[in-house]
Amino acid sequence: MKRFFNLHSFIALCSIMGIAAIFIINRLDPLNTVSRDGVALDTVISVTASAPKSISELNGILNDAFALIEELDDRFSMYNENSDVSLMSANAGGEWVPVSRPTYEALAAAVHAAKLTDGAYDPTIGPVSIAWRDRLSENSLPSEEEIDAALLRVSFDALELSSSPPMAKLDMPGGVVDLGGIAKGYVSSSVRNLLKERGVTSALIDLGGNVVVIGGRPRNGSGTRTPWRIGVQHPSKPRGTPICVVSLSEGSVITAGDYERFWEVDGGRYTHIYNPATGFPVDGRLKSVTIISDDPTQGDALSTAFIVMGEPQALELLRIMPEVGAIFISETDDEEYRITATGDLKGAVETTPGGPHIAFHDTW
Repeated sequence: MKRFFNLHSFIALCSIMGIAAIFIINRLDPLNTVSRDGVALDTVISVTASAPKSISELNGILNDAFALIEELDDRFSMYNENSDVSLMSANAGGEWVPVSRPTYEALAAAVHAAKLTDGAYDPTIGPVSIAWRDRLSENSLPSEEEIDAALLRVSFDALELSSSPPMAKLDMPGGVVDLGGIAKGYVSSSVRNLLKERGVTSALIDLGGNVVVIGGRPRNGSGTRTPWRIGVQHPSKPRGTPICVVSLSEGSVITAGDYERFWEVDGGRYTHIYNPATGFPVDGRLKSVTIISDDPTQGDALSTAFIVMGEPQALELLRIMPEVGAIFISETDDEEYRITATGDLKGAVETTPGGPHIAFHDTW
């Protein structure tokens, strides 16, 4: 009896068997999701992670993620006298200080961002931020003499690094390192790396406006994914009210805004973002900047720097950074808002119902 081998039938059978196997695996190994909230880095944080793992395994991964956040917060904090940053400031103008590898990496990224933005972002802004914080906490304002004295101790050129072993020196007597403009970005990047290394296939990491997403948003516990939809906060509406929405499956959405933290003294409104050139809080039409990129550390520094620089200068710098997208929210003369986004974000960002039109600006 002759036997006939039909290659097409064999391939079709294998395909059907493969699809069935995938279906069975998905049924036997479903995608689970866990979420956790907390407070760190002087803000509210939230992490949601999904993977074909047990709830117990995912909770263990989040335990490690939150422990990492706490560890890095301790190393970067200006207010912890034993942190790497505080020890550098305590030895400003003196000897080299041993630092952890994460602190070295964050400082290196900060120096790079400072050079890239010509000092609009400056990790040595500490003397200025302290002068304002101390006076504003007393419901008063620093004098011009105090601001001038603080500015004399601000210069990213005074920050020196050595990689092996990791060491740092602030060659400026009385200088203070302040990583507040980049710390959340570095921490969110570190958490993303940890989750991926531990097999998390989908996640949303939110560190107070610094959002990093992994792998798209799961649907119905299956392997199907849709882009995450991340709202950009409306500058003058309650927290959680977006003015526009970004759709993104992988990457970071980092926002800096002058509405996030501010003080009102003698009828004036003073934000927490300071111009390193003047020593004063920023005060202009530009209310927020959102950076969309694969590098949340750089995005954190750029969002702060662009608030200081203003939209025209920021758009000019973006011409040499095609990998970075940006959204600018500005206040108009009639107290409405205007949205400008880089051209690469067409199709990824949309206004909310009744919200302002988005003007796309090509930077290439």
